[in-house]
Amino acid sequence: MGKIYFNVIEKHKKVNVKKIITTLEEYKSYENNPLSDVDLILFIGWSWIIPESFTESNICLGIHPSDLPYYRGGSPLQNQIIDGMIESKISLITLSNKLDAGDIWLKKDFSLVGDSMEKVFENLIQSSIKLLNDFFNIYPNIKPETQDITKGSYFRGRRPEESKISLNDFKSMSLFEIYNFIRCLTDPYPNAYIEDEDGNKLVFKNITYVSSKNN
Repeated sequence: MGKIYFNVIEKHKKVNVKKIITTLEEYKSYENNPLSDVDLILFIGWSWIIPESFTESNICLGIHPSDLPYYRGGSPLQNQIIDGMIESKISLITLSNKLDAGDIWLKKDFSLVGDSMEKVFENLIQSSIKLLNDFFNIYPNIKPETQDITKGSYFRGRRPEESKISLNDFKSMSLFEIYNFIRCLTDPYPNAYIEDEDGNKLVFKNITYVSSKNN
């Protein structure tokens, strides 16, 4: 997914990409010997911890798929969809030693609509591209806002066993809630499933919600 972003960024008239790093090993070679004459470093889809010494000596930016300070932490897409959210925002932030707590530079509307995470990812890519283009259009004439981490919410990453749907869930949840639960756990995530007493599983790979309003 990161390759798509950088292909677009390289075409921006105000951007001169000095280096694209795609592996942890390659990144570590620059960790103690950073690139010179670099205004900022953009991290896309990066899941490794960045040392405080590195983030303090460089302007490191990243995109978080939520309207920060809400839904900081792990599995932000899944947690928003399970909570019934249809529209959200993506946030361009300064990466720091505190998870998703850095200064906010810019936000862009982001749709969580889609029968699968593949569709949600498509929405995310399009919104992120617009966000980055808007950012580079006005950079460096933009200042970030300090994020108030005393507000909002924080979630840990979801575990595979949390993809299980119990019979009680089917009784207590509406059809649309079940739909949201299943669609946010389509590939590449651990799929939603039901399990019998013998450990047999019925796994949900795809789902479609047909509203009576559309009939």
